[in-house]
Order: sequence, then structure tokens, then C-alpha cells
Amino acid sequence: MPPGGPTVSAFPRVIATLPDTNARNVTPGKVMLRYDDVIGEQFGGGPLSRGVLISPWDGEPRVEWKRTGMTIRPRGGWRPNTAYTITVLPGVSDLKGQPSKNGYVYRFSTGPDFPRTAIRGAVFDLVLAKPLPNATVQAIDPGDTTRVWLTVTDSTGRFELTGVPPGTYVMRAIEEKTANRLLEPREPWDVARVSLADSARVELYTFVHDTMPVRISEIKVADSVTIAMVMDKPMLAGAAITVTDVHVVAPDSSELAVTLVATALEQRRLRERADSIARATDTTERGGVAPPRRTIDPTARRDTTAKVAPLVSSRPQPSTELFVTVGTRLVPGATYRVTIAGLRNLLGVTGTATRTLVVPRPPAADSTRAPARRDSTRPARPPTPAPAPAVRPPGRPPRR
Repeated sequence: MPPGGPTVSAFPRVIATLPDTNARNVTPGKVMLRYDDVIGEQFGGGPLSRGVLISPWDGEPRVEWKRTGMTIRPRGGWRPNTAYTITVLPGVSDLKGQPSKNGYVYRFSTGPDFPRTAIRGAVFDLVLAKPLPNATVQAIDPGDTTRVWLTVTDSTGRFELTGVPPGTYVMRAIEEKTANRLLEPREPWDVARVSLADSARVELYTFVHDTMPVRISEIKVADSVTIAMVMDKPMLAGAAITVTDVHVVAPDSSELAVTLVATALEQRRLRERADSIARATDTTERGGVAPPRRTIDPTARRDTTAKVAPLVSSRPQPSTELFVTVGTRLVPGATYRVTIAGLRNLLGVTGTATRTLVVPRPPAADSTRAPARRDSTRPARPPTPAPAPAVRPPGRPPRR
């Protein structure tokens, strides 16, 4: 037969393993995964080993390409009496470069049993307040830091770790920048401690652990009495800044009274509240009737085919913007010195920031452009008279 023809499936799928799935009391030299089609030798432009996770983890595994499959073994050998979970991440491709959308999870044990435990949870980006996909999640034994169970979050930010013996663990989530499953400088991360008996749940919020205090990177005039500032890093949510923490000094060394300090979220809520009050007042004055509320029909059928609801962060989103309102109007062209105390970064480090504000002047009128004048030498055009209405002669019937 000539070469070519359709592939066996849309993307390569695992059809056999050695040892078998959920095998016990086995210590293989290598684990073999066989696919129903020829697979590619690389994963995401890198070695095939980047797409394979072995939990417990002792470093990037040794993975060999075998045309229609692969062999996998840990870097330091299989441990006795240990339940292993091997995860092949989505992205294994065929020879045409078509990546698989689904991964594969395979389990076996070198001991007599599997721990019936599970650690489930989710990972969020604290600054963006959104679920974090493809984040590395580790469960570290504090008594023996070489025992590390590892997985990654799915596209919704959720994760599940199975086969972990009961005990107390340090959970760590890393937003990978180098894809080496290790914590590198300037990588966002978070830790939490969990006690595992049969199951546990934890939420992790990654951010860059910066010990430097917050500084003002940009300052401008929002309106005649409001100063808008952008910080160089997020501020700790919930750490209130009062009007006594802000000092605005005028050019004559007098201090302006500060009436309000609000973050971007608080400022938006204040505007929404003011708009809703204005709409309610307008409806009352006009004698109108507010539109009826939409209610849910209890007899309506629920859509069971709907997708899983997205995760929502239980922590407030930190802000990088701050708005300061003063009691007197800012003078155009004047220079003010703004000082804010009690600024806290995400680690709680407190600092004081100072920045100079120059109020811009309004643009001057262009005196070189004279207003258009009518040519007095040309007579003005008389207005066009309106057409006279048609008059029907008497006695003539109207046309139909």
C-alpha cells in the first residue's frame, strides 16, 4: 500500500501501559506508554520530558521517545512503598504537529496499597484576581523536603493531588516563568499549610514577594479637586489609608484639607452609587415608574449542559491607583507636594511616598487665528422665499 492515509484518531491517544494502570507491588525499570499513532519527539518546542510530571518529584524525569510511545523513569529511581502518579500534560503532538488537547494520568505503586487521599483546590493570580492555569502546585513534607508531590492546574485554575500519605504539608503554588518546576527569583508564588487525613482543600494566591515599599510612579490631576496617583506595585487590600495619612502642601507652604482618600475600586463604587441615586431621583421627579425586576421562573428547566462556572477569588483585589480629594480647587500652574504615609505592599511592608504635582494650565487661545469675517464688498444674498402654496380654482374637483 502507498504511504499516507488518514490517522488513527484526531490526536495521539494512550492505548497501553506497562506496568498496568493501578498495579501494586511493582518496581519497573521504566514505565512505557504506547499511543495509537506516531508522536512527536518534542513538547512545546522543548524536550519531551517537559510534558511529563512524576509525583513524588525528584527533578525533571528521563523520557525517551519510542516512535509510537515513550519510556519514563525518575531521575533518582523509584522509591519503595510509594504510590506514583505520572501525568502527561496536554500538548503531545503527532507528526503533523497537531497537539493533543487532553492529558493522561497514570498511577501505580511500588508498595501494597494506594493512599486514599486527595488535596484539591485552586490557584489565583492575586493582583488580577483571576484563576491561574498551568501553575505548578507542590505538597512538601516539612520533615523531609525531598518528598515533594507535584501537579499543575488545569485551564480553570483547579488542581488535584492524589496518592499523598496522611500528614501535614506545606502547599506551594508557582507561576512558572522558566518551566523547571522550581521557584526562581521574581516568580509569583504563595504558600499555605494543610493537614491531610483523607481529603483537604486549599486556595493559593500567587504574587511577587517584593520587600521594597510602595512608591508613587505617576501623579496627575483628575479634576479641579482630585489628584490621581499610580503606584509602582500593588497595595495591600484592606489596609485603609485615612485623610490624616495624606498631606498636600501648596506653593505658599500651606496645607490643603484632604476630604477623601479612595482606591480605584472605591472610587468606581462611589460613582456608581451617585449615578444610581441620580437615576432614582430623576424617575421620582418625572413621575415615572421604575422597570420591574427580572425574576427567575422556578418552572423553567435548568441547562445541564452548561460549562463549569468560573472560579471567583475570595480575596479582594489589590489596587495600584489612589485618588485624593482636597477641599479647595487646585490652582492651574501651581506646584504641590503630595506625601502619603502608611502605604503597605502585599507583604505588609509599610512606607511613605512623596511626589510633586504640577497642575497644568488651560490651553491659551490662538490669537493668530482671527474670526472669519463677511466680505463687506459683496452684497449679502437675500433669503430664499418660501414657495407659495398651490391654489385650486373654484369649482374644480380635487384630483384623486
